[in-house]
Amino acid sequence: MFTFDPTLSSLRDQIRLRLADTDASASVFADETIDAMLAMYSYDEACAQLAESAGAEFARKASIIDNGPLRYEYQERSAFFTNLAKSVRSLAMPAPGSPPFTGATFGSFELPSLDRYRTD
Repeated sequence: MFTFDPTLSSLRDQIRLRLADTDASASVFADETIDAMLAMYSYDEACAQLAESAGAEFARKASIIDNGPLRYEYQERSAFFTNLAKSVRSLAMPAPGSPPFTGATFGSFELPSLDRYRTD
């Protein structure tokens, strides 16, 4: 079962897809956690904060757990989420449905006040 539905346009679903947290039976984050991060931060920063949080969570677990035929390597998951946070911040994507970042700015530049400097 997956929690991401491509017909939904919620930022929560977009973040779940970006974090590869789409398996409802083994989700990393509760919906309320994602919603709280979106309420506090921009889309990209919320995604990066969640990735860092997941990286920290997996870093504090035992590095390898063997459970019969299953083997969990949490250090690899920690590195994945930590690197994902760096990548998200470096790419700085706009929120889904928002206009793309072009690097252009709008408005005018104001000249600095020179009142405190001597003019003689």
